Amino acid sequence: MTVDGITAPAIATATADRTPSPPSRLRRAWESRPPFGALFGIVFLVVLTFLAIFAGVLPFVRDATEKVRVGGEVANQYGLGPGATALFGTDSLGGDVFAKCIYGARTTLIVGLGATVMGLVLGGVIGVLAGYLRGYTDRAVGIIVDCLLAMPSIVLAVVMVTKLDTLTETTSGLGWLSRRWQITLTLGILAIAPLARIVRAQTLSLREREFVLAARSIGAPTRRVIGREILPNLIPTMITVSFTGLGILIAAEGALAFLGLSVETPTPTWGKLIDQNRNDMDDAWWATIFPCLMLFLTVLSFNLVGDWLSRRFDIRKAAI
Repeated sequence: MTVDGITAPAIATATADRTPSPPSRLRRAWESRPPFGALFGIVFLVVLTFLAIFAGVLPFVRDATEKVRVGGEVANQYGLGPGATALFGTDSLGGDVFAKCIYGARTTLIVGLGATVMGLVLGGVIGVLAGYLRGYTDRAVGIIVDCLLAMPSIVLAVVMVTKLDTLTETTSGLGWLSRRWQITLTLGILAIAPLARIVRAQTLSLREREFVLAARSIGAPTRRVIGREILPNLIPTMITVSFTGLGILIAAEGALAFLGLSVETPTPTWGKLIDQNRNDMDDAWWATIFPCLMLFLTVLSFNLVGDWLSRRFDIRKAAI
């Protein structure tokens, strides 16, 4: 068979020549790379975590309680601005703002990670059970979650931290519950409701998938279906939500510290530094701006990484 003098094999050969070749491994790796924003967030969080963990052994990070000395004399009351002696300048107590920001990052990350893990575990269990079992379990969980979400989070956090503080002082067996763990427990409780709602929504979608229906049709028990079929498919969603939730919880911890509900002195936090130096911004802007900048960049980095993960795993429904 010919078409305008061209045989069929020739047409097939020409068509095959125009078929695009599969992308190379290098090209696939380049196309799947994180965008600039997510890459910045990853690098910033890695560096911040490294500094926070090894702050005590790094030669360029002073102790948080140490005062900066110039020529053998203590630099009192904002004695130094940003420079070689003190990278972020000194605060109202003569301390190194950079060192306090690094040690404050350690406190912030511990509180944020602890609260996120608590919210993921408890909220994840509640959300999976509500989404898979449905019925009265779903209704009961829905009522509890809606009640928690209806309350102003910051007001509820202030009340809970205050009550836990009073309970710790009046109960002999709760001496281990320091202000840091009070804040972690409070933020973890507040994180349960939104995480439970997100996990429930994903579970409702997964319970109707073919592999779940197949497992149920062969008589697999509920525990096996949830553990083997549903939970592994929830992991990308939970990882993505944890990054976004970490940013929110870190901002909440800073707000509590700004309101005076911070960890015990002399442990520094970004919110405490902002609160201590905000009235002297006209004379020493660095003591307030740099802790604000650290808080802003940390929250931004978690959000950028979480947004990239949501696109990477195609789980934008988790933002509902």
